[in-house]
Amino acid sequence: MVSKRFQNTAWRSYWSTHIEAWRRSGLSRTKYCRDHRLNKATFDRWLKQLEGAEAAKKAAELLREQRRQCRRRGPSPLCKSKRSIAVQAFWAMHVEALNWSGLCATHYANAHNLSLVSLRRWRDLFDSGEVEIDWRAYLHPSARAKISSGASPSYS
Repeated sequence: MVSKRFQNTAWRSYWSTHIEAWRRSGLSRTKYCRDHRLNKATFDRWLKQLEGAEAAKKAAELLREQRRQCRRRGPSPLCKSKRSIAVQAFWAMHVEALNWSGLCATHYANAHNLSLVSLRRWRDLFDSGEVEIDWRAYLHPSARAKISSGASPSYS
């Protein structure tokens, strides 16, 4: 549990000022604390506390910057190694159903609660031949159509 003293903004400011001054001074911690009449153990606790907070703050800022960079670049191009077969089969089924339905992409996407942008993107990938998959081959055996071999032709 973090001490209330570490949460106090006045104390944080006081100690962060001393820690910055110590870093700029080039002195050892012991010498700096002696010169400024500070308790070295207290200085060390604040140093550890503030460095941990600084590291967390830097990590959070780095993560925010990476997210900003991703947003600036826009969507990454689909790469065959990253596309899972299940996702390909899902979109192949919907693109085929869209083509057979006679609906426009907007109405089809709305009817099935799909992203219109994704539907159009996958439709373009299948139409261009960049992605080829037979989605029926990936159906669970219980969902496949039954083909009866017991039917006999009538040759009368």
